[in-house]
Amino acid sequence: MILFAGDPHGYFKHLYPFVRGKEDIALIILGDLQLTTVEELDKLSQYCDLWYIHGNHDSKTVAAFEALWGSKWKNRNLHGRVAEIQGKKIAGLGGVFRGQIWMPPNKPLFLDPIHYCQYCSQEKIWRGGIPLRHRSSIFPADIENLSKETADILICHEAPKPHPSGFTVLNELASQMQIKHLFHGHHHENFDYSELAPQTPFAITNVGFRSLCDEKGNYLLKNIDDRKNKP
Repeated sequence: MILFAGDPHGYFKHLYPFVRGKEDIALIILGDLQLTTVEELDKLSQYCDLWYIHGNHDSKTVAAFEALWGSKWKNRNLHGRVAEIQGKKIAGLGGVFRGQIWMPPNKPLFLDPIHYCQYCSQEKIWRGGIPLRHRSSIFPADIENLSKETADILICHEAPKPHPSGFTVLNELASQMQIKHLFHGHHHENFDYSELAPQTPFAITNVGFRSLCDEKGNYLLKNIDDRKNKP
């Protein structure tokens, strides 16, 4: 069974009841892991086949970046590739669109990280490449490279249309890749696409804040992001 987890934002305890003591569970986290160490991933992976894509919060701090890109766990990031997981071809697109790089439907300012660095001032260069913040920015090259592949499932951090904050370019990518189901995180409200499904040739599921669903889009857990109401 493949399970898809919405943005955990540094908290993972809610996932254990669904993976502990179960057999053949693959768990895919849809971004914003927001870690400071790899300890949580090491523990969770004892009970499941663990994969993820990164979100915008995963390049907010050096610690969050190092936990994913600076550890063995970088090999479990599905961003920019297609992997076969339990017989399904799953493609990943991590990160978010940012106006300094590309905010569709506007024309992109930079095509890829190398292009960005060619025009970037030297003080903004970080570890020989693009700034830390933009390590989770989507470039046109990310979309172009994936568009040459085919897959059963596409996982994104950003949302496609008809989400009010969605991007048509993701619908176009999904159609080019001939995917059957798109799962995304980022938006915490578990947006309901059911009445809008006829608008797309593939199913869409928004897995919200610390929520969980199966590969058919059935929610196993729905949480509400009430962090702003806590002292």
